[in-house]
Amino acid sequence: MTIPILAVDDEQAVQTSLSVMFRKWKDLELDLAEDGQEALEKLAQRDSDLEGTSYEVLISDVLMPRLDGLGLLEAVRERYPALPVIMLTGVQDVTTPVQAFRLGAIDYLQKPFQAEELRAAIDNALASREAEPDFSDSGNPHFDRGKFYWAGWRLTAARHR
Repeated sequence: MTIPILAVDDEQAVQTSLSVMFRKWKDLELDLAEDGQEALEKLAQRDSDLEGTSYEVLISDVLMPRLDGLGLLEAVRERYPALPVIMLTGVQDVTTPVQAFRLGAIDYLQKPFQAEELRAAIDNALASREAEPDFSDSGNPHFDRGKFYWAGWRLTAARHR
């Protein structure tokens, strides 16, 4: 069984590069969209298909026409909160990755990236999905057996020396 992954990028060269990478990974199935709007349509279609399985990871470029990557990320967080999102960009700035992480991205890769970097990000995203956080009580932080939980995730504090 293959793991379905949706990648969103408007650049044909990036789509071709992703297709070549995914051909090597027999356990992953790649589906492509050209912009955020098409990605939302594919997510909804796959979600409503009774025989199909939903996407396990979303990979998205930041700068795209119609609906950009950050807008897509916001929509995905609202509609598919457990879907891990990996952001890609060719733009080098500090504010976009910070904003992406605040919106819920699990990883952020700078173009051009190596196949090993993308595979590691995908594996990390899949591992985070297996943790299956409980989003039903996402707005209420709470303690359980001495551990602090918020938005379904266990939070840990950094130790100062």
